[in-house]
Amino acid sequence: MAGGLVENVARWMERLGIDPRRAPDRYALESGFPEALEPCRAGASATEIRDWEERHGYWFPPGLRTWLELSNGLYRSGPMIHPLSAIGPMIPFARVPEMIVQPESWFELGNPNVQTVCIDLGYRLPGHGHPIFTSGDDALGSPPRIIARSFDEWFLELLRQGGREFWFDPDFEGHGSPWAAHRRYAPRPCLTDALRRFADRVPPLVESGADDRQIADLLGITRHDVELILRHLQHVVPAAKH
Repeated sequence: MAGGLVENVARWMERLGIDPRRAPDRYALESGFPEALEPCRAGASATEIRDWEERHGYWFPPGLRTWLELSNGLYRSGPMIHPLSAIGPMIPFARVPEMIVQPESWFELGNPNVQTVCIDLGYRLPGHGHPIFTSGDDALGSPPRIIARSFDEWFLELLRQGGREFWFDPDFEGHGSPWAAHRRYAPRPCLTDALRRFADRVPPLVESGADDRQIADLLGITRHDVELILRHLQHVVPAAKH
């Protein structure tokens, strides 16, 4: 059975050992997330969460895992946090320069209203946690950008703001590009010796306009092999950007 938002937030903070003085204002919670809209649901089980992690190969940060156990998602006009079954690979809405294949660790966390909110489970920012970022939108001229340095940081501010998408405020300062940060901090995808000998042959084919199927046929490897090679090659930060 789902608990009320105010009670669940208090339980969430207590379980994580977060200083009570950082708690969002009760009025902000009650006015921003009216109980009539049922912002909370019954929690996901530990088994369901573990199954998701094992299936995708990434582990949730404690703050997100704890919230899902208390409430399987968070709802307002749209899902601020998806239920576990809907947390999946991010769908790109904006082109990211120098990125050919999207990192496997990019997951859509929620879809509040304007843009999807995502999390990179592939690394932790130094001194913080897994970054939270927006998907971006080419139609709106909005690139992806990091809006919080951890789930806890984003979630607490979201609650303090009564669910308002504060990251679209004109004076909001983000934390840079999720792709630049991923290449800087996430481990570079490895290549087997068997695939390494094809690595130098792939970029010219990509530049010529060949797709993954054509490259695979030309080199006598699988499309999955091509994807692995591209993930490995694109991770290198160009020297001019050091």
